[in-house]
Amino acid sequence: MNINNIKNNSAIMILKKVWRVIRIPLLIIIILFIGLMIYRFPVVEERIKTQEVVKVIQAQKLTMADVVGQNLPPEPDAALNNASLEGVDANNNGIRDDVELAIFKLHPDSARIRAAELQYAMALQNEMNGNVFNSDSLVAVMQQESRGFFCISDVTRVTNDYDLVVQRKKEIDDLILNTLSRKNKVEDIYKNYMTSYKITDGPHCDIDLTTLSN
Repeated sequence: MNINNIKNNSAIMILKKVWRVIRIPLLIIIILFIGLMIYRFPVVEERIKTQEVVKVIQAQKLTMADVVGQNLPPEPDAALNNASLEGVDANNNGIRDDVELAIFKLHPDSARIRAAELQYAMALQNEMNGNVFNSDSLVAVMQQESRGFFCISDVTRVTNDYDLVVQRKKEIDDLILNTLSRKNKVEDIYKNYMTSYKITDGPHCDIDLTTLSN
């Protein structure tokens, strides 16, 4: 046996001894790494979902067509409408059909009031359609709801009647939360995800109220 063979055999023996020593710790490290990846995957997945949903919520805007009733839906079947939290939205404008029709019946002569209340209703509907599933998504919805509330306030600014602002807000709250399951849903959302947030900058109303004649 020559010197090179002896050296090679010695190196192999050393590597085998090193492998015997490190194989179990290395296996543990690999298992822990895989476990961490599996544990982190739902967290990363929720973060991505949250970012997508927040963008959708922030992009929601009332249109002039909604305000003038250009595409009003038919009256929904009450049983079907109340069979789920989200209800029926046949014209797919983000406002539950029975709520949208009720606002038009309550305020047929004021496009400004309709604009403000429809905007608030659109924001509040997010709590019914599954868009709120953690604190970040709730903040996005609450910021939109705040804009809607302040838009209602802007409509009554000339009279400076805060009681009327509260009354009109409650008008929509009662329309949206018209079943026990819907009321319970909102309570659960606030109980599980409520956190502090700040009001967003910019105009309160999606529709410039000065462009509406009444």
